[in-house]
Amino acid sequence: MMGLQVFNYPDKYVFFKEEMVEFIHRWLTEGLKIDPDEITYLEDVWAGGGNCGPSIEFFIRGMEVGNIVFMQYKTFHDGTREDLPIKIIDFGGGLERVSWLLNGKPTSYIDTFKNAFDWVTKKLEVSVNNDIWSKFGPLSCQLDIDEVEDLEKTWGDIAKKVEVEVSSLKEAITEAREVYILLDHTRTLMMIIQDGSLPSNSGGGGNVRNMLRRVFSILKKNGWWDKIGGVDGICSICDCHKEDLGPIYGKFPEYKSFKDII
Repeated sequence: MMGLQVFNYPDKYVFFKEEMVEFIHRWLTEGLKIDPDEITYLEDVWAGGGNCGPSIEFFIRGMEVGNIVFMQYKTFHDGTREDLPIKIIDFGGGLERVSWLLNGKPTSYIDTFKNAFDWVTKKLEVSVNNDIWSKFGPLSCQLDIDEVEDLEKTWGDIAKKVEVEVSSLKEAITEAREVYILLDHTRTLMMIIQDGSLPSNSGGGGNVRNMLRRVFSILKKNGWWDKIGGVDGICSICDCHKEDLGPIYGKFPEYKSFKDII
C-alpha cells in the first residue's frame, strides 16, 4: 500500500480537493499512460474517529486502484458538524496494482505472485483462461454484493458481454479465484508468522488461524490437498513467496519451526 497525507493548517495551505484530484488524474493518464475512458471515479463520504469528509475511489478495468479521503469536518453526536481547523488528505493506493496496470496482464496476481503462481498452477494442473479474464476484469466491479440487487442477473449481463455462457464464465472465474485466494493467504501467513504471530483462538492470532483454515478448506474442497503435497506443499508455496519478495525484502531468515506451526 502506498500512502500520502497532506496537512493544511490555517496559516499554511498546501493543496486540497481540486488539486489532489487533478494530480491523481495526471498521474494515471500522463504518468501511467492509462486511457481516461478506462478510469472510473466514484464519490462517497468517509467517516471515522469523529471526523468525516468526501472521498473519491478510482477504478481501472474493474479494480480499485486507490482511494482519497478529504477530512474536513468534525462530527458530533447530534448529527451536526463543523469545519476542522486542519484539513487533511489521506490517500492510499495499491502498489501491486500499479505494476499490474503497467504490465497489462489480465489480473494483478500474475505479476504479484510470479514464482508462486507458476508453481501452484503447474502443481495443481490448473490453467487460467486469460482471454475470459481480460474481458471479465473491467466488468468485475459490477459484482458488488453490497450494491447489486440481483446478482444472478448481473452475472448474466456480464456473460453476454464476455460472450460465454454464465456457467462457463463462473467455472473459469471460480477456479482461478480459488488459486488467487490460496496465493494471497499463504503469502500473508508466511509474512506474519515470520514476524512472530502464531495461530490461536484470540486477538490477532485468531486471524492467523482463520486464514490457515481457509487455505485448508480451499485445498480440500477442490481436491487439491494431495496434489499440492499437504503441509509440505504449503511450505513450498511460502518458499516461492520468499523468492518473489526477495528483491524487496532480501533474504528471509530461516524459521525452523514454520512447518510445525502450519
